[in-house]
This record gives sequence, structure tokens and C-alpha cells, in this order.
Amino acid sequence: MKTRERGVALLLVLWATMLLAALLVGVAAASRSHSEAALYGAEQVRAELAAQAGIAHAVAGLRALDLGAQWVPDGRPYHFAFDGAQVNVAVVDVAGQIDLNASQPELLRGLFEAAGADGGRADELASAIAAWRGIPGPAAALPGTRRSRPAAGEVHGPFRSIDQLARLPGMDRSLYERVAPAVTVFSGRNFPDGSYAGPLVLAALRGVGKSEAGSLVAARRLRPAQRGAGNGRALGAVANGPLIAGYGGVVQRVFSTAVMPDGTRVGLDVTLRMALTGGRLRPYKVLDWRTDSTPTQ
Repeated sequence: MKTRERGVALLLVLWATMLLAALLVGVAAASRSHSEAALYGAEQVRAELAAQAGIAHAVAGLRALDLGAQWVPDGRPYHFAFDGAQVNVAVVDVAGQIDLNASQPELLRGLFEAAGADGGRADELASAIAAWRGIPGPAAALPGTRRSRPAAGEVHGPFRSIDQLARLPGMDRSLYERVAPAVTVFSGRNFPDGSYAGPLVLAALRGVGKSEAGSLVAARRLRPAQRGAGNGRALGAVANGPLIAGYGGVVQRVFSTAVMPDGTRVGLDVTLRMALTGGRLRPYKVLDWRTDSTPTQ
């Protein structure tokens, strides 16, 4: 009888031991998961602060009094390290981007074609932008498309944000991500300035292939900027000569990406209106603040 009781007691002890072991494994796993989440959260915060430091560096660079130290807003890259993160920054004057509210459908079509859309789809998207803005009659249609006033319910008025581009019929995420860094709602220009344009914009502006446009832009970014440059060339330069960037205008778009050693990445896409004077005024005003954009075009 005692032997039987001892066997039962032993089984109970074994079961209790196994239960405790299982509980300890669960607690350890949960603790490890929480630690990893906390570590990731900390790295995410550090990366975001580093990306914000990139915005601050860009503002300082754009406002530098020494032209030799002043940043050039034509998309050329600037790099620095901050709190263990590698920060990559590019600044683009919005004069070099295609304005969704001012550009003609032909230019918009060229942009979508340069981004990889076929001719038919590019036509549809360009016409959809014109319809969104409420352009009536022939100005709303491209050659070969039906010319009519947009139907009721299609007119939204001016684009207030480039995010609205994603809502167009026929737009998908892949195409949107390619064209978003190339468009703006803040320049008010009918045609972008080639002195600051990226490959997609320059391809649409000049009617050349993206590869050729990319080579022209890469060569421009290797040349020093020149005060007074604009509309694709510097003052006194011959027509169709090499592209030369200037030092930009008032509204700048800053792309800042910070990457931590563990791969944690934060990207900021910020449009700023720079103050014309110094003194006690704020150096800039934020017009748009977006995350996780990449200045590819």
C-alpha cells in the first residue's frame, strides 16, 4: 500500500515539475519577445531622430552663407553619421518637379511613360488628373481621347497633397511610388526647371529616354552649382549645353533616410518653405511631412 502511494506521489511530483518547466519556458519566451520589441522600438526611435537630424542638416546647408558650403537642391546626395546611424539626405527644389495642379496633360503623360506606363495607360492617368482638377473642353483631353467636360462627381479641384495621386483610377502602388518623388503641389509652374529635375522629370520635359535623362542628371550633380542658373542652364551658357544647377528658390523638398546598424530604417520626405531673411524669424515652415519615401527619381 505504501509503495503504491509513493508511486502516485512520484507521478504527481513529475507532473508538477513538467508544468513548472513549461511555465518557465513560456515566461522566458515572453520576456525575450518583450526585450526584442523594446530594443526594436528603441532603434526605431533612434533612426527617426537621426532622420530628423538630416532635415536639420539640410536646412543649415541651404542657409549656409559660404557658397562653397551651401547645399545644392538638385537631388545630389549628402551623407553623414549620427548616433550610430548612417544618414543620407537629398534636397530637390520643387521648381524641378512636375506640379500636379499646373502641368499640362502632355507633360503628365510623359512622366507616366518615363515611369514605365504604356501609352494608353499614361493617357488615361494624365486625363484623370485633368478631370480631377476640373479642366473643361480641349485642355482636358489628350490627342486621340474624347474631349468633354468631366462628369459630375469627378471634379475635386486642385490637388492639396501628392497622396491624392494614389486615388486616381488606374493608379497602382508600384507606379505611385515611382512618380511620387517627382511631383509636387507647391511650385505652381507649368513646366519644371531642368536645372533641378530628376531623371523622370527630365525625360518627360525633353522627350528623351529615362537612361539618357539619368546620364544628364548624373553629370549635372557632379558639376558645381552656379548662382543665377535656371531653366536648365546657367546664365550665359549656350543653348542645349550641359545642365548646371543653381542654389534654388524658396520651397525645397528634403528626403532624409537613416539606417541603423541592425538594419532599422526610417525615411522622411519633408517640403519646407525657407525664410527669406534671418534674424529672429523661424528659418523655415513645414508645408508637408511624409514618411518612408525614397528619393529615387
